[in-house]
Amino acid sequence: MPVKALAYVQKHLFLLIVLSIAAGLSVAQFMGGISFTPLLCLLAAVLMIYPSLVPLDFKKIGSVRQHKKLIVVSLVANFIIAPSLAVAIGWIFLANEPALWLGLILLSILPGGGMVTTWAYRSKADMALTVNIVAANLLAAIVLAPFYLSVAMNKLTGQISAQSAGSCMVAEATGGVFDCVFGGTASISPVKIAVPIIFIVAIPLALAYLTQRHYLKKVGQEGLETIKAKYASFSNLGLLVVLFLLMSIKQNQVIFSRPDLIPRAVLALAAFYGASLLLSWLMGKAVGGERGRSLVWGTYLRYITLALGLAISIVYQDPAYSLTIIIAVMAYLIQIPSSFWLANKLNNK
Repeated sequence: MPVKALAYVQKHLFLLIVLSIAAGLSVAQFMGGISFTPLLCLLAAVLMIYPSLVPLDFKKIGSVRQHKKLIVVSLVANFIIAPSLAVAIGWIFLANEPALWLGLILLSILPGGGMVTTWAYRSKADMALTVNIVAANLLAAIVLAPFYLSVAMNKLTGQISAQSAGSCMVAEATGGVFDCVFGGTASISPVKIAVPIIFIVAIPLALAYLTQRHYLKKVGQEGLETIKAKYASFSNLGLLVVLFLLMSIKQNQVIFSRPDLIPRAVLALAAFYGASLLLSWLMGKAVGGERGRSLVWGTYLRYITLALGLAISIVYQDPAYSLTIIIAVMAYLIQIPSSFWLANKLNNK
């Protein structure tokens, strides 16, 4: 892939995301759409999640004790306050759309991502603190997300299944050899949620670390930094491909028969991001300086790519959850422009 093409994607990412969504929905509406297949899960991991983790600076992980107070603050903000906001906002705006509500909860418990370090660097934040916040919250998400999601899905799964009696695509794809991990009426345990998280998060994270070790030995630290930038750009390109395919699946035809779904999703997301931004800004202002900026980015941004990948695995288990993906997709349209605004605000302080 030419460097100029990757640079173009990086520069015009927001516009290209909008175009990918529009193109995919057009395929779903006017060409009958495509079937949801195991390939989408594989593409999400290979094209989006793994490349987005490679730029993480593992070398700066280790100074946790120096930053433990602010890391604890970020954990409280991301895993107590943010999920509480998602539950409350979902109850207000999405009580009749449980799949969208689940998507908002999923988004709220997956903070961080490569964009945190990108925006923190642009805002002249404390990069060692930033990396440790991202790493600590990512590890916490791997542990806590199964528990949070199992509770949410057990509360909402009855409503979702009643609205859409989907078939088990895992059973279909394997000829009945394997069944859905959490399809049907059985109670959903954290262990059942942990299985897809291992494949979507833990394995790509381990591969990202091994990739860095390989390139560090081969090209040195300076060469590794160049390669990290290329992986980040490739992740954005993979995102566009996956978004187009996701929006093309035939289940999305419901969006055209229910035009109120998108405004509902956007309204709930705007409320969530607005409340999160206010909280992050106040915490960052209280800390001040470079450390405060690190805290702002570490508590405001959501790891949308990861949320999208996990949403794909949920829908693969049961297509009744298909609207969960919509929340993650729409989140890009709010998080990206708001990040530009926030960066300008921080740089002009």
